Amino acid sequence: MTVGKRKINVSPLLIIIGVILALYLASMIALFVWSLLTSLKDEYVDIVVFGNTYGLPREWVFLNYKEVFLNLTMPGAPGQKLFFENILLNSLLYAVGCAFFKTLVPCIAAYACARFDTKLGKLVHSVVLITMIVPIVGSLPSELKVAYAIGFHNKIWGLWIMAANMQGLYFFVMYSAFKAMPMGYSEAAKIDGANQLQIMVRIALPLVKNLFFTIMLIMFVEYWNNYQVPMVYLPYYPTLGYTLFYKGPGSNEMNNLPQVISLAVIVATPVLILFLIFQEKLMGNLTMGGLKG
Repeated sequence: MTVGKRKINVSPLLIIIGVILALYLASMIALFVWSLLTSLKDEYVDIVVFGNTYGLPREWVFLNYKEVFLNLTMPGAPGQKLFFENILLNSLLYAVGCAFFKTLVPCIAAYACARFDTKLGKLVHSVVLITMIVPIVGSLPSELKVAYAIGFHNKIWGLWIMAANMQGLYFFVMYSAFKAMPMGYSEAAKIDGANQLQIMVRIALPLVKNLFFTIMLIMFVEYWNNYQVPMVYLPYYPTLGYTLFYKGPGSNEMNNLPQVISLAVIVATPVLILFLIFQEKLMGNLTMGGLKG
């Protein structure tokens, strides 16, 4: 294959990988299109009478979304009923807060370990690596008991604190980024009288802002779709992910399939919108130029 004046060798392996990725993308698009079409069907006419599971709606029923927005409810605290706007607020507070702290703490810890050659930094680096290698299973009962004891259970801010840890792959991603950052930036800032905190906040963090927000978006998607943690730790503050699990097929809580799919589309829409808006910034490369003499 020739592109302009450059000749690109296309190997069979590259072709196979391209085909697999294309099929995967097609499956994702087909699933979303099917979900969108099913959410606009009439439960009785399309599903029950004609068994129209995969075709176009016989009648476009936009009221399914209105029904979800107006009549969706979830149990909250004893004697309390939460509506869609309450559930949406819980989801935003939980997903945004946890994603921010889950990104910020590894970022700061990685900066300290990468920029300062200390025994404590090496110990932190080793501990994070060991916790990734050694599987820790069966910790939920003890973790839940601790959450009850210190007052984190049924507290969204409590889960923010629980998410503020340095464990996971993204610590090493941040560590590599800070390790590759030229020391000349810090030295130039020191000459101008900046302290270590100012160097981190005004120089180091802005240089990795694309990486920071990329990781935060990934974590936001993870927390937004998560239903298990809110089910265990936030039973009084249900999120949209937990609501979809609670009301989904097999739960006997929401028997109207098009309305269940409408709720699924609503849950997926914010993530899609975020990606479409911020794709250029989030997918941008982390570039660091040299210092001017």
